[in-house]
Amino acid sequence: MYKLFGILKRPEGVSLEDFHQWWLKEHTTLVKRFPGLKKYAVNLMTSGDQRYDGVAEVWFDSKEDMEKIFATQEGQTARQSASGRSGEIVVLFGEEHIVVEGKG
Repeated sequence: MYKLFGILKRPEGVSLEDFHQWWLKEHTTLVKRFPGLKKYAVNLMTSGDQRYDGVAEVWFDSKEDMEKIFATQEGQTARQSASGRSGEIVVLFGEEHIVVEGKG
């Protein structure tokens, strides 16, 4: 499994609640349209005193599948949305290696 991690900080002057609402109500609708998307999770920080306000995980079968998405209009629109509405953004790409599998 190949993942993109988007680590976002809200812009100066935007409340944590407003930033979370934008992320969950607007931005997620763009990412959910990605063809071949395997999983999408948004992890919102519960207090504003942390360096970042949330981390998104976007899952693909392969690096090639992910690269194809970001070459499309849907991928570019989602990237512009995140960049345009964040005070700071860090994007990491990685391959998953499961060390402990959940039980049940």
